[in-house]
Amino acid sequence: MKVKIMYYEKRFDNKPNVYETAIIQGYKDKKSGTYHEPLIIPTTIDIKDLAEGLSNGATFKPAFLNGTKSKNWVQQQLFALDFDHDTTIDEQIEKCKALNIYPVFGYTSFSHSEQEHHFRLVFCNDKVITDFEKRNKLQLTMIHIFDKSDKVTYDSTRLFYGGKQLISFDFNNQIDADNIINTYWNDSYAVDNNRKKAKQPKAKTNSNVTDKSEQCVVTHDNNMKLKVEAIKRLNVDVIKSLLKVHTDKEDNIPSFISMHFQFKSQQEVYDYINSIDLQEYLGVYGYVNCILPEHEDHSPSAHIYTTDDGTQIYKCLGCNKAYTIISITEKLARCKRSEAIEFIKKVYNIELVESDWTKQWKQKMIDSASYLDSEDFKLTNPILCKLIRTRKTHIQAILIYLTQYVNEDMQIDGKPIFFASYDKLLEVCGLVDRNKLSQTLILFSLLNMIIKLELTDIPEKPLNKAKHIAALYNHNKLTNFYSVEEYGVNLLEPSEEIAKTLIANNMTFKGLCREYVLRTFGTELADKIFPQYKFENKQGTSQKSDECTLQIEKCLFYCIEQKGYATEKDIVHLMGDKYKYQTTEIQIKKSLQEILMTYNLVRVKASKANKAQYNIDDDISYQSYIICRKLD
Repeated sequence: MKVKIMYYEKRFDNKPNVYETAIIQGYKDKKSGTYHEPLIIPTTIDIKDLAEGLSNGATFKPAFLNGTKSKNWVQQQLFALDFDHDTTIDEQIEKCKALNIYPVFGYTSFSHSEQEHHFRLVFCNDKVITDFEKRNKLQLTMIHIFDKSDKVTYDSTRLFYGGKQLISFDFNNQIDADNIINTYWNDSYAVDNNRKKAKQPKAKTNSNVTDKSEQCVVTHDNNMKLKVEAIKRLNVDVIKSLLKVHTDKEDNIPSFISMHFQFKSQQEVYDYINSIDLQEYLGVYGYVNCILPEHEDHSPSAHIYTTDDGTQIYKCLGCNKAYTIISITEKLARCKRSEAIEFIKKVYNIELVESDWTKQWKQKMIDSASYLDSEDFKLTNPILCKLIRTRKTHIQAILIYLTQYVNEDMQIDGKPIFFASYDKLLEVCGLVDRNKLSQTLILFSLLNMIIKLELTDIPEKPLNKAKHIAALYNHNKLTNFYSVEEYGVNLLEPSEEIAKTLIANNMTFKGLCREYVLRTFGTELADKIFPQYKFENKQGTSQKSDECTLQIEKCLFYCIEQKGYATEKDIVHLMGDKYKYQTTEIQIKKSLQEILMTYNLVRVKASKANKAQYNIDDDISYQSYIICRKLD
């Protein structure tokens, strides 16, 4: 059987990135102003060939379009559902059997694994649908009866990436749209599918239809105004009524807004809130006049779009403002963020239920962050306090940020574990320099104030999620997983000793890296601080670095033989002048401690006492550091 769809036949091995997606969908080059036509095009294809293509990385849109927008919708026979969370293929197959609604085929997406099923099911209607309102009603009904599916598939222009493996069904399977709608449709699913004329697909109309369409637009506008007004007043009862939220089970098919949801961590609450249908919440469908109070918008310029991670965003092209469901609630109600979150939780029956273990660890982490500012900490750990003074705010910010992820399901040996990307930690620490963040993480790992986990210690589910993320963005290494312990005298006594060693060795943050740790502390500690680099650690330092270190040694000893001491600047200048070997102070920082320990040298401040002690007769500044032979 052949169907009309939008199709791009290129086989991808991974989910297309933003740039590749833009090429598929068509885009305008901002510099040249040139419009590049979409590579996804109207196609008539046999369902078997489509299934084979999608399960090997091709891309499609189930709708048949004469353009790229919903107003260009022409017809549709295939309907796809996307499953990304909290379900399995077998569970949805059983659902199909219970409903007697069967797909023609399915396929696993690029991020699918045995531990976390990500997949799509494709259904074929028995007739081609040319009525846009009927299309929307069927898609919305299917989304609700298959309630674990992603609601963003409602979009008539929705692009579906391909995947990795075919889920076989009977290619002759068909569904009956009229029967499904008549059996399962519920008014609480209703949305305004009659967009403004500029946003509607072209269809045959008469004066009566036009009047009806205009009436629907008015109804939609009123619905949006009522919802916005309820949000402004933070009126839970009114917005629930407008959303048709039911706390009982009188509906035959329960909707996600008629249920009670409990979550174990604050971050799970945030993730769920950001997945809420923002179109339904605001009553904003298609392009509308901006709802922000300070923007007098006389032409439709605001709409809802969905980010790659599934977060829905209210965006106004007129005033160039963008908000999530939480921030648009803050903006409309002129309330605090915490008030906006509590309002949304009440509207959608969301509850944070934290165990005593979770509450205790959250408080421990908050107390640990505060402890670093205490007189007690300064008194018992004076060297450690001095060492971390410029980076203390970073570890405090990380501790406070991670409290929202504390979850009894994420622990090892009774301690909470977390994972966070570099980009997120940069934001949390208020940094822009990735090297500076790397130095911070190495420092606090050295001091045992944050623990990087071995891959073998990470629970299976979060580990697989991290693998998916790494595969998605083609990262060679996974996001690091961390654990913490409660700060106190017993924990930080060894840290104080390490701090003494680092300060005695005149460690600088610029040279604090894996090579420094390898050269200074050896492979065992490097494995602890860089658990994903055990193979690289075992290989030692690079040949180029070793060659440079050898040249540094030669220059250092040349200076000592000539005048009894050397400075780092002496080494840099001599390497350039005598050996024509370009190096930097950072490489010297990486290599110097190993050289000092190997050859029994010291690096001390050029004070008057040290000059006399080491028999240095020179006018070198007392603020400089000198490297010389250690006295017996």
